[in-house]
Amino acid sequence: MTLWTLRHPPVDRGGRCVGQTVIPTTISREDAIAQAVESAPFRPDRLFSSDLPRCADLARGLADRWSIPVETDSRLREMNFGEWEGRHYDVIEAEDRDRWHRWCNNWMTESPPEGESLEQFVTRVRDWLVQNPPAPTDAIVTHAGVIRVVRVLSGSTWEDAMDSSNPFLGWIKHAL
Repeated sequence: MTLWTLRHPPVDRGGRCVGQTVIPTTISREDAIAQAVESAPFRPDRLFSSDLPRCADLARGLADRWSIPVETDSRLREMNFGEWEGRHYDVIEAEDRDRWHRWCNNWMTESPPEGESLEQFVTRVRDWLVQNPPAPTDAIVTHAGVIRVVRVLSGSTWEDAMDSSNPFLGWIKHAL
């Protein structure tokens, strides 16, 4: 199966952990739509998107531009970092050092406090793909973490997936 992903517009994390945290994009919706359309390798027949605004706003704008359907789904969200969501990394380091270091050193097996494990994250994305198998003419507007999961489901190692480039507003073709 061929699967296309498009990463959301740029954001300024400002040194914060922002998995599912709602933050604004650093460019306008109109500029993001124009850039995504200009760089699009094809005109999708249908869009799927994370329901977080940094993805959903772009997806809805693209769907309007191309007169195609769009469907948002919370299963296409970035990983949930629980108690660390929206907090500055230096604050996490200062106030939750032991758990932070344990997760940083074992992120493939540990979960952030009240967040989801990598296994839960992968299962969430895989379940969505099984229940909503995209056609080669569909695209998913989503986050770097979801794109990395798709890379792993396509046969990459986690090391390669983590080293991969996932540019803002970048289109990536995957073979599942």
